[in-house]
Amino acid sequence: MANQFLNAQEYANVMLLMAKNQLVTGKLVSGRLENKVTDENGLSISVKRPPRFARNDSSAMSAALAAQDIVTGSVNVSVDQYAKVHVSVGDIEYVQSFNALMKNATMKSAASTLATQIDAHLQRQVAKFSSYIGDTTTDWPTAAEFAADANLKISTPAQFNRAHTRLMDLGVPNSDLASTVLFNDGEAIRGSLIGGNIQGTNKTALEKIQIPVLSEIDLYATQQCPAVTSGTRVSVATSLIDNGTLSVNYRDVKTTMVQTIHIDGQSSGVTINVGEKITIAGVYAYDWRNGVALPYLQVFTVRGGASTASGSVPITSALGTAITTDAGGDIDLIISPPIIVPNTSDGVSTAANTAFATCSAAAVDGAAVTHLGPLSTTRRIRGAWHKEAIVLVSAKLQSPFTGEFSFANDPETGISIRYWRGSDISTGAHVHRWDCIFGAENVDPLMGTEISGS
Repeated sequence: MANQFLNAQEYANVMLLMAKNQLVTGKLVSGRLENKVTDENGLSISVKRPPRFARNDSSAMSAALAAQDIVTGSVNVSVDQYAKVHVSVGDIEYVQSFNALMKNATMKSAASTLATQIDAHLQRQVAKFSSYIGDTTTDWPTAAEFAADANLKISTPAQFNRAHTRLMDLGVPNSDLASTVLFNDGEAIRGSLIGGNIQGTNKTALEKIQIPVLSEIDLYATQQCPAVTSGTRVSVATSLIDNGTLSVNYRDVKTTMVQTIHIDGQSSGVTINVGEKITIAGVYAYDWRNGVALPYLQVFTVRGGASTASGSVPITSALGTAITTDAGGDIDLIISPPIIVPNTSDGVSTAANTAFATCSAAAVDGAAVTHLGPLSTTRRIRGAWHKEAIVLVSAKLQSPFTGEFSFANDPETGISIRYWRGSDISTGAHVHRWDCIFGAENVDPLMGTEISGS
């Protein structure tokens, strides 16, 4: 018996299953379906960031209570992305050629289109992770490395395994870890394992053309890894911090996890683009679990900025949006993570800043700022992260007033798909459409890292 989709619910269910099978990044993040997303709240929902607590290193034997406030951060997720695919089939096509086989091929193509739209948006959230692992010695790609391989391909498992070490440095839980790389990275990693002494699980993965599990991280290849092009700024430490000693209190930035800094020293009219990364001299990454500075500088991602030349560039701007220095070479940059220094008081106590510390020290006036990579070069972003670092939120669409329709919801990814069909009496066209509304946000930029080869 031919495979026939008999009703609207079957069309919805089959599309959801096919789209989910095509997802890559969509299955590696925390997904949820929310019924609280409406026009009244601006199509957004607040997602909580888990609390942290400062260590109590007192050596005195005491049972005295040392209570800490629970300082919980949150982030607003805008559910404003509309993924859709429409198919129109005429009367003659239905009679002559739109058989079960054609229906199956059409559904697969439509499902791939929906999945690609969702994955592409999620990959833009991967670009917001602040940490970066590049060259094995400098942790920073050189101009020669960019010239040799503009994509900075990850060629071996050893290069990739640095991502797990970095996540552990950041205090990320050693579970539910995932990563996405480009297909040419996956090709090189698989190639280095073929013929070697590998475990049965890896052999099975290779036979299925999957990338084996490396360093407790589930690794997948995708063509959706975003590209970020650097601006026309000079990459060496020409930029300087220009507005005093800089740090912020976690209580003040717990809903945004960003901070504005002012720098000078660049030429007039050069650009720094959203998605670029910088370091600041003397500002080292911080291990909040052990309470010690890490042996490398903290990396900051440019999320937006402003100047008299370019105006305001908000943190919602697309990757690659340019911020232009003014006539004096000055510019404001919005960076993530914010500079939160341990053992500093926020007016209530030192506990919150210590628990959520991101850096070993504040940025001081005149500190050199170094920009990742040479000017006007493009890098493709590969990332590794904890599942809870990125949240995918989907909402159920409005029930149509005409035609036949149905909904299918996935409890694992949170995705809700609406199927809707109707006919046009004037043309004889029969229209099938599948729609999905969703949004995503990087909840914690310190629960993941960008990685490249060298």
